[in-house]
Amino acid sequence: MHIVRLVGAILLAVAAVAVWFVLAPAKSASSPDFSSAISQALSDYDTNNANTESAPQQQVLNGWVAKDLLTVIARAQNAAVSPRSAPRDDRLPAEMLLAVLGVALIAATTPRMPSEPVGAAPIAPGPMVPPSSSSMYPM
Repeated sequence: MHIVRLVGAILLAVAAVAVWFVLAPAKSASSPDFSSAISQALSDYDTNNANTESAPQQQVLNGWVAKDLLTVIARAQNAAVSPRSAPRDDRLPAEMLLAVLGVALIAATTPRMPSEPVGAAPIAPGPMVPPSSSSMYPM
């Protein structure tokens, strides 16, 4: 059983690595690039920051750049969950299947305790005899 478990574990590990690389989704050429929007927001911030003269103006400017960057994040998230732009990734379900197979392998190869024969009487322990005080403390 030990050899079966070892071989099964090695096969599952190799399969897990193979699944991760073989089932990797292809890079989508249509996925949008938001680096130019990020660069534009930060460039606008630098330009406007040079013209600020007080803390309230800087607070307003920081709010604007935060809004611009949050807009970029929202667009990137929408593009990531859009079924048209994101290729399907089947690696996690396949890895979970391999994990279930690993648990099944452990369950199938774990040694079982032998069951008692039907009708066999359990062995009763003998009577408990306290040690005598003379044998415990010789004089």
